[in-house]
Amino acid sequence: MDDDMTNPHEGIAPAPPAQYDRFVREIEERLYDGCSVTFAVPHQISTLLARAVLSGLEARGCYTTEIDLSNVYTIEELALHLLRVVSQLRLGSDTLPNSSLNEFIENLSLPEIRAKIQDVVDIPYLLKLKESPLELLDVSTSLLQRIPEQSGRRLVVWFHEFQVIEKVDDLLLKRLRAHFQHQSHVSYAFVGSDKDVMRMLFADRHQAFYRFAVMLQYPDVRNGG
Repeated sequence: MDDDMTNPHEGIAPAPPAQYDRFVREIEERLYDGCSVTFAVPHQISTLLARAVLSGLEARGCYTTEIDLSNVYTIEELALHLLRVVSQLRLGSDTLPNSSLNEFIENLSLPEIRAKIQDVVDIPYLLKLKESPLELLDVSTSLLQRIPEQSGRRLVVWFHEFQVIEKVDDLLLKRLRAHFQHQSHVSYAFVGSDKDVMRMLFADRHQAFYRFAVMLQYPDVRNGG
């Protein structure tokens, strides 16, 4: 990284315990009620918040998952992350090994895996889409709704470094918004470390995710909480 580049969150003051706890409770309540949220904090704080919020939601019967977009550069990589979420929801501890997208889809075809997931995932159709990234993304995104809808539970997806997605593909944000806005059983926390980009993604009326999520402010003690 260029030495001249500055982190917009460098030296961020930790929130006082009472304000931090209120912030955690607010995020948890909004996500539980089906409202997606967005805010900007350093990655380390995002990780700590996710741990606190998601554990509370799990205790209330929600499915939860975290997706770190730090090293996502292609649509295929994002689709793989989403498919992993779906497989983990259904397979639980029987998660599949790390692999490429093609290998992952082929692993879903293994008899012992297929028997547990075929009622949710059309594996032959996925195999046909391996060379069609955007279509595969469409299917992967739609699958996020299917399992919680079948079980009557809510899925909460926590994205770390969400601003990265803006650089992957011009069509990606519009594609994701088109799916996310129709998901009645999924809530999202869109968290990023680049405050300016995150504000642009959710506050600029020309952006696909404009007003999709409630914009929250981390209680930095320097700003009075």
